[in-house]
Amino acid sequence: MAKDKSDNLPDVETLKSLFDESPELAPPLIDGVLRQGHKMLLAGPSKAGKSYALIELCISIAEGQPWLGFPCTQGRVMYVNLELDRASCLHRFRDVYEVPGWLPKHIDCIDVWNLRGRSVPMDKLAPKLICRAKNREYKAITVDPIYKVLTGNENSALDMGKFCNYFEQVATETDSSIIYCHHHSKGDQSWKRSADRASGSGVFARDVDALLDVTELELPPERRKRGVTAWRVTGTLREFKAFDPVDIWFNYPLHIVEHFDSKEVAPHHELPAWRRAMNARSSKEDKLRKRKHRLLAAYDVCSADGKIPTVKVLADYLGVSGQTIRNMVDEHPGLSRISGKVVKVPPTG
Repeated sequence: MAKDKSDNLPDVETLKSLFDESPELAPPLIDGVLRQGHKMLLAGPSKAGKSYALIELCISIAEGQPWLGFPCTQGRVMYVNLELDRASCLHRFRDVYEVPGWLPKHIDCIDVWNLRGRSVPMDKLAPKLICRAKNREYKAITVDPIYKVLTGNENSALDMGKFCNYFEQVATETDSSIIYCHHHSKGDQSWKRSADRASGSGVFARDVDALLDVTELELPPERRKRGVTAWRVTGTLREFKAFDPVDIWFNYPLHIVEHFDSKEVAPHHELPAWRRAMNARSSKEDKLRKRKHRLLAAYDVCSADGKIPTVKVLADYLGVSGQTIRNMVDEHPGLSRISGKVVKVPPTG
């Protein structure tokens, strides 16, 4: 087939010609997590301090300091602020510098683009962002948060695939890493895998090179601190092997790395033995309610791309038998089994 000279796509390459002289990998930006020029998503619930975490990351890159224990390559960064008013945003940067006593040796490496009240959908923002960032040699561009610039239906794989392509375009045109944050979907996330907790289509998790998910930890009374919350950061990575979960305190305005004993603390969905024993004494009605919620959470994830999940798909996702799923569906008034698939039943009356 003749090559279409106007398609603007790269040539097909023969692996043999590249095998002995493979191109160099992009160097790490966040060691063990993200390479330069790649994309990262930070996902978590409200009150986790996601914006502060991104501000901390910007400062860590600018100053060449570790972030959550991960070494960062020093360089220029841009923080695209879509949510905070200008004064609040700048005060947050000052607070994150001053509270731990960090010296702003490279504060000139941080640029802030304040767009609250002026943000536009990502298809319109991408070319404007590229225009401002090109030739600035940014190591990273952070966009906080992405719900302000969403285009299309958040639960549509097709729409979100197009939306994510705008971030790819910005990364390619500016030679920068693109880092953004997104919120968890509504409701209890305890029955979902970490890669499925971000709100909307599963495209979000599959598109990025690194997904960091933040979940709150359940602490025994003696370990709790007034005004301080505990969190666990897990990673789903494309370029690096998985790292051990990182436990942190969020002591406003900073996240501080901490090591929690696994015997005394766990995420809400991995409760310690003393809490499981308490749950075992819960009523039949409460157990049934939790089973219904667990099934519905799995259904929402497995049907996020518009596909009707089968009993087997749900069983594989929850790690239970097909018979258990059939029993759970039969208990749930809003779901029904039809030819091996699980469908939603419209309410009667």
